[in-house]
Amino acid sequence: MKILSRGRSVALGLALVAAGLAAPPALSASAAPAAKPDPNLVSKMRSVASGSVALRANPATGDVGFARATGTNADLLPGVSAEDRQGAIDKATTYLRRYATVFGARADELKQSGVYADQAGYSISFSQSYRGVPVFGAELKAHVDRQGDLTSVNGYAAPHLSLSTTPKVSESDASARALTMVKAQPAGYEDGGPANYKQGLTVRDIKLMVYRTGSTRGIDGEAKLAWVAEVWNKNNIREMVVLDAATGKYLNRWSMMTDDLDRTLVEANGSDDPSTFTEVWHEGDPFPDGLDQDQQNEVLGTAEAYWMFRNTFGRDSYDGKGHPMTTVNNDGRIDCPNANWNGQTTNYCNGVSSDDTVAHEWAHAYTEYTSGLIYQWQPGAMNEAYSDIWGETVDMLNNRFNDKGETQADPIKRTPGTCSNYTRSPIAVSITAPAEIAGDCQAAPASFGPVITQTPLTVQVVVGADADTDGPDNDPIANDTTTNGCDPLDNAAEVAGNWVFVDRGFCTFAVKIANAEDAGAEGIVIGDNREEPPFSVAGESSLYGIMVDQASGTKIKSVPGPVTLKVNAQPADTDDTYRWLSGENDPAFGGAIRDMWSPNCYGDPGRVSDEEYICDGSDDHGGVHTNSGIVNRTYAILVDGYAPGNVTGIGLDKAANLFWHTQTNYLTPVSGFKDLADGLEASCADLTGKAINKVTLGNPQRADEADGQATAPPAAKIKAADCTQVANAVKVTQLRKNPVQCNFQPMLEKGTVSCGKQFKTKTVWSEDFEHGLGNWTKDAEFFVNGNPPTTTTDPSGDYPGGHTSHPWKVTKDLPPVTDLPGGAGTHPKSKVAFGADPTTGSCAFDADDESSRDGLISPEVTVPGGFQPRLSFAHYVATEQGFDGGNVKISINGDPFEMIPADAWVLNGPGATLASVAEGNTDPMAGEAAFTGTDGGEVTGSWGTSVVNLAKAGAKKGDVVQFRFDMGRDGCNGVDGWYIDDVAVQVCKEVSRKAARLTTDE
Repeated sequence: MKILSRGRSVALGLALVAAGLAAPPALSASAAPAAKPDPNLVSKMRSVASGSVALRANPATGDVGFARATGTNADLLPGVSAEDRQGAIDKATTYLRRYATVFGARADELKQSGVYADQAGYSISFSQSYRGVPVFGAELKAHVDRQGDLTSVNGYAAPHLSLSTTPKVSESDASARALTMVKAQPAGYEDGGPANYKQGLTVRDIKLMVYRTGSTRGIDGEAKLAWVAEVWNKNNIREMVVLDAATGKYLNRWSMMTDDLDRTLVEANGSDDPSTFTEVWHEGDPFPDGLDQDQQNEVLGTAEAYWMFRNTFGRDSYDGKGHPMTTVNNDGRIDCPNANWNGQTTNYCNGVSSDDTVAHEWAHAYTEYTSGLIYQWQPGAMNEAYSDIWGETVDMLNNRFNDKGETQADPIKRTPGTCSNYTRSPIAVSITAPAEIAGDCQAAPASFGPVITQTPLTVQVVVGADADTDGPDNDPIANDTTTNGCDPLDNAAEVAGNWVFVDRGFCTFAVKIANAEDAGAEGIVIGDNREEPPFSVAGESSLYGIMVDQASGTKIKSVPGPVTLKVNAQPADTDDTYRWLSGENDPAFGGAIRDMWSPNCYGDPGRVSDEEYICDGSDDHGGVHTNSGIVNRTYAILVDGYAPGNVTGIGLDKAANLFWHTQTNYLTPVSGFKDLADGLEASCADLTGKAINKVTLGNPQRADEADGQATAPPAAKIKAADCTQVANAVKVTQLRKNPVQCNFQPMLEKGTVSCGKQFKTKTVWSEDFEHGLGNWTKDAEFFVNGNPPTTTTDPSGDYPGGHTSHPWKVTKDLPPVTDLPGGAGTHPKSKVAFGADPTTGSCAFDADDESSRDGLISPEVTVPGGFQPRLSFAHYVATEQGFDGGNVKISINGDPFEMIPADAWVLNGPGATLASVAEGNTDPMAGEAAFTGTDGGEVTGSWGTSVVNLAKAGAKKGDVVQFRFDMGRDGCNGVDGWYIDDVAVQVCKEVSRKAARLTTDE
C-alpha cells in the first residue's frame, strides 16, 4: 500500500476541508510501558562515532527514534567508507545490522527498500517485516552525506515483536467486514451526500500486516496481526480500515480523501457518474480554447505545481517518474465546496480552483510518494500542512491571483499576533428580542457570502418551515423534521427579505442554502444539532451565513414569531495584507479558509500548547486540518521572521529547501512534530554551505509548456546562523512539546462531597469488600451469534454454546495509576470488587465471542430520613473506549433496574455513551451512558469518587433500593476493567437550622 511502499499501488486521498470520522478504539491493556534501549549498545554507538551523538527516544516505543552525529568530522560509523551510492547503501546496512535493536527492530527484520539522492547525499530507507509480514508504518532512514559520513539514522520500528502470523480471520471475511463498515457510514458524510455517493464501493487492496496500536498517534501500544484494507469507489470515498486478524474487530480507521508534464482535464458537469465524464483538454491542445475560468485555473495550477517541484528540486511529477497529472472539474462526487486528491486525480468543485488550492491538492500526491505521511493525528496534520506550504509558495511566486502584499516581489509582512484584514473574523451574536429569550449565542461565521464586519447588523430571523418528508409506504424518513430546510420552505412569504433559521442535519448544507435562496432570504442561520462549538459552514452563496450552538437554536425555535439578532465581528487590530492566507481566491469559500501566520484567527493552534489543539480522534482524524496550523506557522515565521521569538527570517528559498529536504529525507509515514523538528535541524546541517536552487515556477501560461521549464538560479547558501533561526522557530511553535492538554486529563476528577458546615454526614450502609462479596448477588446478559441479549443469574460465567462472561470478583491486585504531572487519584491497598474488561475473546460471532454484561447487585437498603440521601463509591476505570464500560442502575421497591438519571450525579457521572448496535457494538449495554475508556492518551486510569443524589434518582425516605453495577463488553479487545470500593449510602443530618446543601470539595 502507498502508505507503506510509496510509489506503487495505493494513494492517499486528502480533502482540502475537514471531514468527520469515528475515533479509533483505545489501546489494549497488554501494551507494556515503552522500554528503554540496551544501555550497553547505546554506549557502544556513542564510543564508535566520530563527534558527539545526539539521541531522541521515539515516544511510541521508548527506543531511539533519532540518532545524529554532530561536531567536527561527525560520522556515526567512521570506520566504514562510502564513496558512491552503493557504498552509502552498504554503510547504512552495516550500521543497522549492528545497532538495529537500539531503534526497536531485530537486524533480520530490516530490508533496504529505497534510496533518495540529492545535493546533500543519500537517504537510504529500510522497511521492517516480521516473519515475512510487513510492519505497518515501520521505516528507518539512514543519511550519508557526499563525503561518505553517516550523519543520522531516524524513524520508527515496532519493537520486541512476538506474535503469530497466521490469521484466524480470512482475507475474504476481513474484506467483507471492512466493506460493510464503510458502506454503513462513510467518513465525511455524516450530514448526507450527493446521490449515489456510496455507489461502486469495493475493497481496492488488502494486506496482512503487523499493526502496532498507537503508532500513528505517537503513544505506546500493542503489536497485533491485522488486515489493512483500502475501501474506495474510485470517486469520493477512500478509507483505510485496520482489522484485528485474530478477532475481526476494527483497530483503526481513517479517511484518505485529501482532500515531462502530461496534463489532462476532465469535465464532470456536476455528475457523480464517471462514465459520463468528458475529456475536454489534453497536453498540447490549444489553450484556453473555450475553457471556462475554473478549467483554465486547474490546467495552469497543475503546471505551476509541476514546474515548481521540477525546476527547484528536480522531481518529475509526484512519483518522480513523470506520471500524468489529471484533474476533474465540477466533480459531483464531492460534497461542495471542496477539492481533493483521491489517489489518481485531483478533483474540484466549481469555484474552488485558485492557484494555492490546485497546488495544495497536487502537493498531497507529492507527500504520498515521498514521506507517505498517514492522514491521522500529527502525521496527518503535517501532511495537510505540507500541502498548505507548497500551495502558498506557488501563490507567492506566480503571476496569477496576486493580492495585496502576498508576493515576494512586493510583500507586506504580517505583525505578530494579528489577523489579516481579509480574514473572516470571530463574530459576536446576541438575541435582542423577544426579551424572554434574549442573550448571547455561541456562533461562527459561514465561509460563504458577505464578510461580517465590526459594524453591527440588526436582522430579523424567521424559522423556516418545510415538509417532514415521508418515505416508502408513508413511513417518515428517520431524522427528518419540519425545521431543517431540506425541502422547499412553506413560509417563503415570511422568510423573504429576512434571515431564515434551519436546523443542521438530514441533508447537505448546499440544499439548505438553495432552499433559503429560493425563498428570498437575505441570510441563513444554521442551528447545530450537536452539543459542540459552532463551526464555519462551507458553501457557495451570496447570502449572509452563520451557525449558532444547539441551545441558541432551541431558544430561537421556542417562540412563535420572528427573532431579532445583533451580529458583528469582534473588535480586533488587523494587517492590511493577504500574505499567508490560504484559499482566499476561491469564490465558493467566500474568502480564505486558513491563516498560516496567525492560525488562531481561524480557530487553529499556532503552538502545541494552544487551547485550539485538537485532542479528539473523532474530530477530523485527530485534527489534521486544525493542528496543521502549528507546522504552517513554523514555515511562515521561518520565511518572514518573528521578533518575539528571536526568529530572523531566512527567506522563502532557504525555508522551502529545508522543508523539502526534510520531507524526502527524514519523514516517515508515522512521523510526528518532534520528528519534523529533528528533520528540519538535521536538514539545515546537511545543506549548510551546499548549493541550493531558488524556488522557480517559470511562467507556464502557454499550452506547449515551454515557458514553465526553467533553469532555477542558485539561491543564497544556507549558513550556520540560519540553523539558529530554525531552532528558534521550532521553539516558538513548540514542535518538541507534548500536548499535555490531551494526554494528562484523568477520567475522574479529584474531589469529595460533604454536607456543609451546618450538617454532619451519617453513613447508614456501606461495603468495603474486605470479606468478599458477602450477600451481593450477580447476574449476566450476553449475545450469542449476534442475537438479542439473554439474561441469566447463573454465577458461573459459562453458558451454552461456549459463550463466556466475566462475573464480578474480589481482588487485592490493584491496577497501576496514571502518572499525571499534578498527581492522580490513588487508593490504599485493600480488597476491591472487580469487573473485567479482558483482552481475550472474538468479535466474529463465534464460540469465542465474549460479548456480555455482568451485574453486581447490592443487598436491599432502606433510604434513610434526613437531607440529601446519596450513594457514593470509589472506583477506577480502564476499558476499551466507546465499546466497553460500566454504569450504575437502581431498583426502587422491587421495580426493574433503571439507569440513574444524568442529573442525579453530583460528582463524576458517566462521561460518554457506548457505541450503538448500528455502529457495530455487540456489548449488551450498547448505546447506554457509561464510564468508558482510560485517562487521556494513556492505557491506565486513576481513582476517583462518584456520588449520586438518591432523591433525584427517584428514591424517597423509606423506599427500599438496590444498586446494580453493570460492566459490559463486546466480544474482544478489552483493556483492564472496572474496580469499585467503599460503596456507601449516606445522609446529611442537621446540626443547625440552616438549609442543607451538598458541596463539592476540590
